[in-house]
Amino acid sequence: AVLAFLTIFISSGVGMGGGGILVPIYTILLAFGPQHAIPLSNVTIFGGAIVNACIYLYKKHPKADRPLIDWDLVLVMEPVTILGALVGSFINKVTPGWITSICLVVLLSVTTYRLVRKSMTKYRTENAQLAAMGHLNSMEDVLSLEMTPSTGQTEDRSMLKSEFERTEYELKDTEVGAVQELKNDDLDFDENEDDEQLVAIPGIEAEDTVMGEKPNAVLELILLNEAKLPPWWKIAGVGGVFLTVIVLSILRTTSECGSTAYWLWTVSNIPLVGVVVFLVRRSLVKKHHQKLESGFKFLKGDVKWTPKATIVYPIICGGAGLMAGMFGIGGGIIKNPLMLEMNVRPDVAVATSATMIFFTTGAATITYLTFGLLSADYATLFFLVGFLATIGGQGLQSPIPP
Repeated sequence: AVLAFLTIFISSGVGMGGGGILVPIYTILLAFGPQHAIPLSNVTIFGGAIVNACIYLYKKHPKADRPLIDWDLVLVMEPVTILGALVGSFINKVTPGWITSICLVVLLSVTTYRLVRKSMTKYRTENAQLAAMGHLNSMEDVLSLEMTPSTGQTEDRSMLKSEFERTEYELKDTEVGAVQELKNDDLDFDENEDDEQLVAIPGIEAEDTVMGEKPNAVLELILLNEAKLPPWWKIAGVGGVFLTVIVLSILRTTSECGSTAYWLWTVSNIPLVGVVVFLVRRSLVKKHHQKLESGFKFLKGDVKWTPKATIVYPIICGGAGLMAGMFGIGGGIIKNPLMLEMNVRPDVAVATSATMIFFTTGAATITYLTFGLLSADYATLFFLVGFLATIGGQGLQSPIPP
């Protein structure tokens, strides 16, 4: 219990559940087989996910007037993830433990490699930016000396200017690029987009835009909708899928395993998720076109919901849900690297991933309960461990909102 507490305590702030560590802990120290260690890991993560979801629900984006959680990402990704978790729970039920263990090791190895590679890329970029800013600060010092009145000696202004120009010329190309990236860090300029017109940033008033141009009515409506905190209609959408899956899982237990009714209750989740994903996809693509046409300025890290993106990302998240249901990992170990690959801001990725973990692990936990793979005493204990550890871990980072 102590090791589980420490695992959740550490992982609570990075948008991951910690299942990759919890499963080995329960397998080795508690002598559970994979079929029981995985559900126990899942319920532990679910306890922490409740806390994370409540905390991030009221946090705002640091660069725009909108929630920190990207609810569009949640809406398009989570229904498929929940369905994947349901299927993964079935696979876990019938798969031999040794196969599950081997697959888990392979999964953790691949995701760790990709995450480390992405982290090193970000690290090198940030170092280049800092080095470039150091050069700029030095040049600003030279200019300030030029503007400072002499205190007994005459400043050779031409020599100062020459030194400034020489230093500026010697900046490496990578550093110049890093400076430019740092200056434009909040905005996303995409040369492939036909959005050369004046655009507005969420959270910036109309009178603050360049040349005094005011956003049109469509843009005003987009900004108004994105500023809602929390966006209850989006929460209701993904929450409706979550509750429906739970109800269908419970109804499945009223029928004999393997009967026609049993499988009807089970497969009825597929058309439900299909309809939701279709409607959400159509809405996101339409909104993306409206943003381009109305002059919306995308921030760096914003996801651009092109028709291709609304197909590829949900498919990947279906795989994340499948892994979550099979291995009890919550899905964050796949979704976090995925969102970083999508260039989502790290803080947005953490909050969004943590929120999706709540729905994913909740659906998987109910399925495990219906299969009888969770012992009530152990499940209650480690649910509380996850819940309390996350409160402690999040408490060290920021106060819990009222």
